[in-house]
Amino acid sequence: PAGLLTFLVFFLCGNVYALQLIYPLDGTYVTKSSYLIIKGGADPLLSGLTIEINGVKSDVIDISSEEYRAVFGDMLVVEPLFDSGDNQIIVDGYLGEEIMATVRSTVYYHDSNEKPPPADLPQERFHYPERETPCAGCHNMAPSLTQLSNPDARNNPCGSCHARMLDKAHVHGPAGVFECTYCHDADSAPNQYQVRSGDASLCIECHDDKSPANAEWKYVHGPVEAQMCLFCHDPHASDFEAQSRLAINTLCLGCHDTVAKRSHVTRSVGGVTTRSHPLSGTSNPAEPNKEFSCASCHSPHGGQAKALFQRGIESRMSLCGICHVK
Repeated sequence: PAGLLTFLVFFLCGNVYALQLIYPLDGTYVTKSSYLIIKGGADPLLSGLTIEINGVKSDVIDISSEEYRAVFGDMLVVEPLFDSGDNQIIVDGYLGEEIMATVRSTVYYHDSNEKPPPADLPQERFHYPERETPCAGCHNMAPSLTQLSNPDARNNPCGSCHARMLDKAHVHGPAGVFECTYCHDADSAPNQYQVRSGDASLCIECHDDKSPANAEWKYVHGPVEAQMCLFCHDPHASDFEAQSRLAINTLCLGCHDTVAKRSHVTRSVGGVTTRSHPLSGTSNPAEPNKEFSCASCHSPHGGQAKALFQRGIESRMSLCGICHVK
């Protein structure tokens, strides 16, 4: 596609200096700030690179030594520190102390569920054949299905780049054993490894008990009804239970923000209203090993009451009776 590789080429004294920002592409959005992949070189090769992100510029990174070239060639891979929203990236290529080439790019970092990314920006997708070519010298970019099914990150081709996304406290089962191709289609084209289905039908293949069609719920939580599993859950790994994208209360109160702004579940004794029921900060009597949270009382998927009480409970008093035994 036009603009697939954003680069500027400078001609100086008969020499060609090419500099390419391979990933992420200009005018796209990313959901993870994991990699900045740069290819710098021609004849002669550039000797150094600087990276500037939102006005913060690095020192010159030397890519000219024989030791570096032997391992990485003219490639440089770093982990960028993107800000939320737009990020202005400038990469300068040096020969000695002189700048010979420059590439500029704007990338949107979408790291919040509070609002969608700009509608006019496509999500960055890397696995196109022409984009994989520069990486093929070090990475297996045409793995067999047998290789893709290897459960060991050190030997699975996906693991060489994506193993770090599993470095979390709670890992999704298929991701933990690198069953990547259960969800990602190795034969999709032109962009390889696309997710087999873009909605909840893929999740429900395993988690059918969370499907409104199968569960015997009278009331269904809005995101579940709208098949928005990934709004709350990370499909690979998370530092939070159930692979939640955020801590349970932070996630719930992101939508139900009025709950934290007013008294919640108060009781009246002799006409005097007592303090609000805690939302966190204490142990859960029903599950002593867990801290109390919104999910202690409310199911995030569905239930038999409008307030989606846990355990299929329909009345408030029955719910209170789980912990407050009289």
